[in-house]
Amino acid sequence: MRRAVWLCALALGACDGEGTKAEGPLEVPALTYAEETPWTRSGTTVAPPGPEGRLLVTNSLDDSVSLLDLAGLGQPDWRELARVPVGLNPVELEGPHHTAVSPMGDYYYVGISNYVPGGGSGPHGAHGTGTADGYCLKLSAKDNRLVASARVDRNPGDVIVSADGRTLYQTHFDLLRIADVARKGGTEEEMMARLAILDAETMEVKARVKVCPAPHAVRLSLDERTAYVACWSDEVALVDLATEGTPVTRVKVAPGAGTATNPRHQPYALTVSPTTGDVWVSSLASRQVQVLEPGTRAMNPERTVYLRGSPMFGAFTKDGRTLYLPYQQEDAVAVIDPTTSTVQRTLELSQAGCLNVHQFMLTPDERHGLVVCEGDHVGPGTLHVVDVAEGTVVSTVRMGIFPDSVSLLRGAP
Repeated sequence: MRRAVWLCALALGACDGEGTKAEGPLEVPALTYAEETPWTRSGTTVAPPGPEGRLLVTNSLDDSVSLLDLAGLGQPDWRELARVPVGLNPVELEGPHHTAVSPMGDYYYVGISNYVPGGGSGPHGAHGTGTADGYCLKLSAKDNRLVASARVDRNPGDVIVSADGRTLYQTHFDLLRIADVARKGGTEEEMMARLAILDAETMEVKARVKVCPAPHAVRLSLDERTAYVACWSDEVALVDLATEGTPVTRVKVAPGAGTATNPRHQPYALTVSPTTGDVWVSSLASRQVQVLEPGTRAMNPERTVYLRGSPMFGAFTKDGRTLYLPYQQEDAVAVIDPTTSTVQRTLELSQAGCLNVHQFMLTPDERHGLVVCEGDHVGPGTLHVVDVAEGTVVSTVRMGIFPDSVSLLRGAP
């Protein structure tokens, strides 16, 4: 009642039937805009990863990470160990997008995309159109507690860590920047987003490098002197990490390629050969997998692979002789011979319940493939375990809403 009287007095100067007017200075009650202690979590009671390691799956539409122990994989009772919340705001969808893991197995890192603040849509629809800056979070593998965070640019895309665990690389899939600049008649140079380079220990941003319009996947060369970035503008950006000023070279993925505002290919994901260093570029619109050869720093169009759906994030065997490349529409995995650029066989996943396949990862023994499927972005997505020799799905586990990455966290020795 007192609040109503105060508001009425503020608006009209008088509230009661006798026309009494407020006298003296207006008393404004103290307002609290936030708790003195923001949302914190005490961690989880889940035991730390065992010797075989632990899988992490980001669920981008329910702000969580699913934990699954690698031990028991493929067994009938193998299931999600726990699902832990991630983010900085418990009442807003923040869109955790992709993970990177410390080579020592003590930390993992999650990009927070903040794709639609206060909204319920995205990513990959609204992903890339967020108006708020994103974050890169550092969490403890021991108890899944937030250790530190770094504020980065809008629309974080991919995040990876160097082999020594000291450096993080975070891209920003800022489609909104392209649209805003185009609306104002600006140049493609003004559409470029940045690659953030962070100190993994302190989470300090060491450098921000303009790379290209809407960069998404980022991978390192075998010697880690070059960062390769997939660019929406039908390009791959080559970032020279070993030279002062980190100069960037951009290479079109194919003859007659488009622009940032009219891409014909839409490069999105990258897979690097562990033996040759060749960069296999997954282009969503053209449904092609194109190859950049590091020796020439140029595309080799003769090695292009044509698929029946949009290729996503794949994986090579350790000997580099086989590339497993998942693609959407048919929701299958193409088994590719990289020396001949031919599809040897196909692993069908749709009949096993996979919808919108996003990533394929091999287990350390390379007997099984782990396949993340986004689902319909309303209900749960799935994680499928595939026997790669037999080409059959041996286990399916329901994840959260819109899972979009899987990674392996090393266990304690």
